Amino acid sequence: MKGPYERLKYTMHRLWECPACGHHERTGGDVINMFCRCQVPLPRNDQIPMKLIEDGIRRTNRQAVPMPASEAS
Repeated sequence: MKGPYERLKYTMHRLWECPACGHHERTGGDVINMFCRCQVPLPRNDQIPMKLIEDGIRRTNRQAVPMPASEAS
């Protein structure tokens, strides 16, 4: 059980996937653009950015936080 002063902890991590090699990487919520290590030898113009798979506020026990009704629409 939780004590009276224990709080729920939240995280804003994002999960990215490389379209070329399928590598997954988790970053903080401040990262908006990411490139995989497998594309380092390529010129910057030919690199493909990683796809954002999972985004949003999550509790540390991996449960999704429901969005308020005002933001859902």
